[in-house]
Amino acid sequence: MNVMLDLRPGLKRRIWAHLLQNGLEQVAFAFAGVAGADPMVLNPKEAYLAPPDDFALQTGDCIELGDEARARIIKHAWDTETALVEFHSHPTDRRPAMFSGSDLAGFAEFVPHCRWRLRGRPYLALVVNPVGVDALVWTAHPRSPIALNAIRLGYGRRIVPSHRTIAAI
Repeated sequence: MNVMLDLRPGLKRRIWAHLLQNGLEQVAFAFAGVAGADPMVLNPKEAYLAPPDDFALQTGDCIELGDEARARIIKHAWDTETALVEFHSHPTDRRPAMFSGSDLAGFAEFVPHCRWRLRGRPYLALVVNPVGVDALVWTAHPRSPIALNAIRLGYGRRIVPSHRTIAAI
């Protein structure tokens, strides 16, 4: 299955600026419409840039959203009938982007719950660092992600994720 994320360049710049702002891991979410089956295209309608008050824990190499923030974000996706696109950063990592072991453990807990609450809508997670991006998409089984093929920025421009995580799991 092919999955694409259509991300307007202005929205991409806004999200990346938030994620890479200060050496601490950051989080943003986009609420996306879903079109097609193969390719499936996620098209963000709006974004939420998580402020410091949303975090139970936030350091240079670890982040955890608080329960209230998670519930609010899932509720907004429910209310807007959108899929969730999670962005988070590894701002000090200069290697090709890859999710950490703690990221994967968090997905094992959060993604099945989120997809259940959103009646099986896809969940897309991206990790951004200063040199690139990696991405995982859950479209079928909540514990078996697939690779995101590309982020399409318009005018034929695209970002291809590193695919390091999918190759390792």
